[in-house]
Amino acid sequence: MRVLIVGNGIAGGEVAFGLRRAGSGAEITILSAETTPEYDPCSLPYYLGGEVPRERVFRRRWEDYRTAGIRLETGEKAVAIDPASRCVRTASGREHPYDRLVLAHGGSLFVPPIAGIDKRGVHGCKQLPDADRLDRHRGSRAVVIGSGAIGIEAAEALKKRGYAVTVIEVMDWILPALFDPETAGRLKRRLERCGIAALTGEKVLRIEGTEAVAAVVTDRRTIPCDTVVLATGVVPGVELARTAGIDVGRGIRVNERLETSLPGIYACGDCVETVDACTGEDAMFQLKHNALEQARVVTRNLLGASASYPGAWAFARAHFFDTHAVTFGKTTRATQCELGDLEIVEREAGDDYLRVIVKEGVIVGGQAIGRFADAAGLLIGAMWRRESVPALRARRALLGDGPHGTLAWTTRRLGELLGLAG
Repeated sequence: MRVLIVGNGIAGGEVAFGLRRAGSGAEITILSAETTPEYDPCSLPYYLGGEVPRERVFRRRWEDYRTAGIRLETGEKAVAIDPASRCVRTASGREHPYDRLVLAHGGSLFVPPIAGIDKRGVHGCKQLPDADRLDRHRGSRAVVIGSGAIGIEAAEALKKRGYAVTVIEVMDWILPALFDPETAGRLKRRLERCGIAALTGEKVLRIEGTEAVAAVVTDRRTIPCDTVVLATGVVPGVELARTAGIDVGRGIRVNERLETSLPGIYACGDCVETVDACTGEDAMFQLKHNALEQARVVTRNLLGASASYPGAWAFARAHFFDTHAVTFGKTTRATQCELGDLEIVEREAGDDYLRVIVKEGVIVGGQAIGRFADAAGLLIGAMWRRESVPALRARRALLGDGPHGTLAWTTRRLGELLGLAG
């Protein structure tokens, strides 16, 4: 059997090496638009900030592919799929045949239509070549456009390199896809205490300069700078699937076995649209743990099993300097268009903060900073079990949690976290 994998990222590598670990004798080929072995994109800000050497970003070495008998074709960008002849054509004009095809090519940086965005000194920070160029760049004043996790991590890395850093976010709060304004406001103040300016509710109009960056102009001010980093989000790679007539939405649509609408073609990773494991709703959570789990399901199905994917789950960290925060499930913004009673449970102790979103009596999401973040696993477990918060309150009131109480440790600890009276 010939297995062709498009993409050499977290998901694609896990499928290829997973097949070999299981003893598969399949002929495995990976097509990669990049020119390096597999690396971890999440480590790039740490490389840029000087916390880890460049060689530490790699998850595989060249010899790993040779030892495993996996053919890695680098610099080969897939541009079209011919399902009738079962082959993939690359930009170089080569055709690669397959019996089973796995689409794991992720997405690309969204480049906003900003005048001057092509000037020297404008960088991305999503791929290793981007990080390499930014590492070689010599500047002193940087503007980061976008305040998602990548943007905040890039800002921290540049600050550690000695840059004066400004983050610009068009939404009214930072990390808008991950946190509610109440949580994000606390994170913004922490970021500013570390010397990074964070401007929210502000739109970038243009980048000024002759050939190189000289300033960023927003709808409120002009910010002199010599470096711009685009952290403007990821566009799922669906164009390749479209060439074969595969069903796509925001991402490539798949069934519970992670098969696309065409038999023999699977998809996993950041290019895939699946369902929320807790709610069953359509979802796109472009997160490493989801990519790995999806790849393992695809691997089992390629080996002849009938494995089902339970769905993706939203869990992410925001870590900068000495601040640690987590988010899971839905934000308040994501629930505002839904019917049902909504309750917000908040706890605060100094700089530590907890915000839990309860809908129709069950936890549907939450955010935590500091010591509360260390206990997020308990809250996620309660969300997965759809544990009733009113029932938890009643049990604590009835049985108590003192030295002679009869509550289980999990129930007692959940009550403590949520500040429920016993």
